[in-house]
Amino acid sequence: MAMHVEVFRHRVDPDFQGEFDDLYARMVTVVRGLKGYISHKVFIAEDGERVLIGYFESFEAIEEWDVHPEHKYAKERGKADVFTEYDVIVAEVVEHHSKPPKVAA
Repeated sequence: MAMHVEVFRHRVDPDFQGEFDDLYARMVTVVRGLKGYISHKVFIAEDGERVLIGYFESFEAIEEWDVHPEHKYAKERGKADVFTEYDVIVAEVVEHHSKPPKVAA
């Protein structure tokens, strides 16, 4: 199965934390409803940087997410005020290995 990832590194301006929380909650609802979305997870570093890794079935699914009107609005707000800095990487997964968690008996 082909898979694509979006890595979104960002720092939230403390003055806009409430707006970020609201936008994030809405974006989670939106992205989960899109065809081709697999999952995402957020990690927060000791220095406060956040990293969101999103998994999608195809590049087309990421493009659909990218142009979604609500996501476009959220990106505009992030660029204008909400984020003090950010970096986005979109990549095709060329190899993937995993060890599934053990299921309790």
